[in-house]
Amino acid sequence: MSLPKTFALRTADGKTIQIPTVGYGTWASGENSWAKDAVLEAVKAGYRHLDCAWMYGVDESIGEAIKESGVPREEIFVTSKFWPHFGHPDNVELCLDKILKNMQLDYIDLFLAHWPCVWKPASREALEKATSSHDATPTTRGLLETDEGKPAIDWEHCTTNIAAQKGQKGSFVPTWEALQACVTKGKAKAVGVSNFSITDLEEILPHENGIPVSCNQIEVHPWLPQTPLVEFGKKHGIITTCYSPFAGQKADGATLLKDTKVLELAKKNSMDVGQLLGSWAVQRGTIPLGKSATPSRIKSNLDVKKLSEEDMQTLDSMTLAGEEGRTVDFNEAWDVPLFKG
Repeated sequence: MSLPKTFALRTADGKTIQIPTVGYGTWASGENSWAKDAVLEAVKAGYRHLDCAWMYGVDESIGEAIKESGVPREEIFVTSKFWPHFGHPDNVELCLDKILKNMQLDYIDLFLAHWPCVWKPASREALEKATSSHDATPTTRGLLETDEGKPAIDWEHCTTNIAAQKGQKGSFVPTWEALQACVTKGKAKAVGVSNFSITDLEEILPHENGIPVSCNQIEVHPWLPQTPLVEFGKKHGIITTCYSPFAGQKADGATLLKDTKVLELAKKNSMDVGQLLGSWAVQRGTIPLGKSATPSRIKSNLDVKKLSEEDMQTLDSMTLAGEEGRTVDFNEAWDVPLFKG
């Protein structure tokens, strides 16, 4: 049986647009022909949803692929995100302007805050000149660093939840309102967030004012189903898009793609593993953002199908001990480059 090809995504003034239920992720594509070729292959295979971000450094390649695909712009759903050092309310639109210029687009369909924290830029001028190319440095990205080589945090504009963890006072509301202004100006059709917890979402929900929180992009897969966060989103009309839908590698080298249960279910359903995991995600009412450079896998990942309740329950039961409901922890993320997702 088939699964829905699109979900309704809330936009301004009570309206909705359709977002394809399977997206193609562009993180770690690299600034070379691989990114362009992979996106062209994905569009050729039938993908109409591209998940992007300024920090990925491949906007130019993606824009060229869209143009060369021959598919009308209005048929391709484009998501992008601003990196935390563009998070001051005065700089959010600047990041979107850079994305639009690099991708040669007049608008994007969905614009997200990449993280619930805000960092300080070196200066406005540095942001205007900033590049996210694969060989960029913190300086050429326009980022202000501390003496320890870490991003300088703008606590005032972090979410209240994150600021409080460090004994600081903050509010993401002004940044959220700057995101909403991008819709008002016609540069984005909808806006949302990424890596937000329930507490972070609760801070901005009272401030929708006709332009809703349309999406929360988080890490989701059977090892980390994020059920409470996904259900909270559904309750408030927030679509959950899922990065790393095939999970990564555990400390012991184990991977979800080679898990015995997953392999058995894939064989039972005459699917490959990526297709199975994508099907699980869509059937839960979420949107997987898988990525691959292999044409056959690019195509099969898009071909999601309805699974039996028994198979869904088997995948649901694979949650790793202690992982149910876990969200990306800011203190944990602080110690690694925030490139994921």
